[in-house]
Amino acid sequence: MSNKIRICAVLSAGGVRSVYAHTDFLQCLDSIDLRISALTGCSAGAIVGGIYASGTPLNQWLDALEHMRWKDFWEPGSWMRTISELVLHRGKTFTGVATTDAPLNFCRRNIAVSTFEECHTPFHTVATSLATGKKMFSQGDLALGIAASASLPLLYQPVEIDGEYYCDGGVIDLGPTNAICCRHKLDVLVVHHVEARTKGFHGVCSSNGNGWPILGIIDSLLFRNRSWYLSDQPLTFRRCPCGCDASIVVLEPSLPELPWPQTEHGPKVQKAAKNQAEELLEPYLDVIRRAPSELLEQIQSPETPATSGGCHC
Repeated sequence: MSNKIRICAVLSAGGVRSVYAHTDFLQCLDSIDLRISALTGCSAGAIVGGIYASGTPLNQWLDALEHMRWKDFWEPGSWMRTISELVLHRGKTFTGVATTDAPLNFCRRNIAVSTFEECHTPFHTVATSLATGKKMFSQGDLALGIAASASLPLLYQPVEIDGEYYCDGGVIDLGPTNAICCRHKLDVLVVHHVEARTKGFHGVCSSNGNGWPILGIIDSLLFRNRSWYLSDQPLTFRRCPCGCDASIVVLEPSLPELPWPQTEHGPKVQKAAKNQAEELLEPYLDVIRRAPSELLEQIQSPETPATSGGCHC
């Protein structure tokens, strides 16, 4: 593939299922020789993207993922403390069931460098500032930026960085396409979008017996608005809204369910994600490698966000 073609992988939120799916999506890109010039992601996408961008060998990360268990990323505090905060203190001291210590330590064990600046591949992630709104991280402590982007409200306490508190970047944008394109003069952004685990909250009695009803409520808040680049098709082509003429290729795979915080069926998700990515991208590999601007001929409406204000990169 020509070195002139610059490709960015964009990894969405989507819970633990996305961690497995994004991993084998990146493995697919590697196997078909689509070399990544930049990475961006939020929430689960920040975890996988950050580990990959840090230079951790993919095989090493696959091995770590194979042995990952829910205790690696979910370590709730004392339930007596939670009850005390909610009942005795009337919620005045409650900010989340668990700290981000477990996922933060998991990230530190699996990343190959300590800071964004040291990443082998330029990496950006998005978190939600509880004071000002969206915040993009591209410098500083890598593991801390990842944890901030993946700190799901209520389940995890917000992450403090430089005196400011942050939570899950999925609150703002499931796939931050506008966080990176102009900074790295990209030709193609390949979005791997994994849908929310649930279809919203429809009452405790109708909840999946394997899932937690509270997650249905959180999902309804986080995933209420679909990102502008999505469609009802597994493969969609868009134009970057900032006017840089980068092509956006959006993959929306149909994957097996994996209720949070389960991990035992992760390999099924991985296999499905890899197979579908290969099948969807194969017809367009030559165009992506040779002349990605030709992908713009495949554009479906809407081409830009309804609230277009240009690129925020």
